[in-house]
Amino acid sequence: MPPRVCSRLSHPGAPCFVRGALLAPGAVIRFRERAVSASRRGALLLIVAASSLLTCADPLDLCGPKTANLEFFSKGDCMLTRASFFQGHEWLTYFGNRRLSEDERFSSADLQIIAEGNRRVDWPKELLVHMNAGVLQYSSALTEYTDRPEVQRFHFLLDDRNDSAQAAEDARHELERLTLRALESWGTDKRKALTQVGRANHLIQDSFSPAHARRDTLDIKQPWCIIKVKAFIERADGFDTSDIEYHGGTSSDTVGHTTTQDSIYRQGRDCLEPSGADQVESCLSEPAKRAILATADYLELVQRMAVAVTLGNASPEVIVGYGLPDYISEHLALCEE
Repeated sequence: MPPRVCSRLSHPGAPCFVRGALLAPGAVIRFRERAVSASRRGALLLIVAASSLLTCADPLDLCGPKTANLEFFSKGDCMLTRASFFQGHEWLTYFGNRRLSEDERFSSADLQIIAEGNRRVDWPKELLVHMNAGVLQYSSALTEYTDRPEVQRFHFLLDDRNDSAQAAEDARHELERLTLRALESWGTDKRKALTQVGRANHLIQDSFSPAHARRDTLDIKQPWCIIKVKAFIERADGFDTSDIEYHGGTSSDTVGHTTTQDSIYRQGRDCLEPSGADQVESCLSEPAKRAILATADYLELVQRMAVAVTLGNASPEVIVGYGLPDYISEHLALCEE
């Protein structure tokens, strides 16, 4: 278990790291020219190191920079985020659950577990062991993890070699896997089941972020179908073709997973930093609203599938195979050419 860390003022000499100093996962500039800047990485790490003289927190309360409230991605382990609960993915999950009828809504306690499972896709809990060696080591481990090709499907992104069709298929298989694991655990380990639901929500919600995929919002036959899946990590030699689009906007607004294209908010001075459910809801962007609809549909679907499993109507495998295709067709389908 990582050591409890606290304020140097109240506990002189205690091991310490800064609250709010950790940068977003994969905090390296990624943009079309593939300008992966080693000097920028070093500068970002220096910011983390320089901040270590400031306020400290428990390792589970580490959070990202203030600008992280612009993104779809959850903040990291942050005391303030946990206290307010609602940031990025958490807001989408909250509003998705609120769309359900009262008898189908998850309880507040269950929703917290779902939100935590969602959060841990970006900030894996097992990486916190690196905090024993310091913030820089944790940041490095987080960056290395985020850049692995095999985890890109968790965020609805290209890996280093596949194309949009393959990436969408990989993500759909991951959604099937997570849903199956949730149903298998529903009656015996509800926390584990809800954690898988949270991870599934993360994948679904990321697919609506303009930083992750380009969707056709005007297609009447296939509303919000997927035109293209974007890349976050550097492509393998021979696979960085001219049609590849990269996560985020430009070099001036993109640092790792933090970019204005990942925002859940519409543009406008009144939406720079909304607070409270009503204000946040009034500031949601169109992609965020669509992500909430897809989240609500999944939350409703997984509960109905869980009931079918509990009643013994069929095996979890059969129910997933029967229940998910229509959902995928509505929310995660590629546009037909």
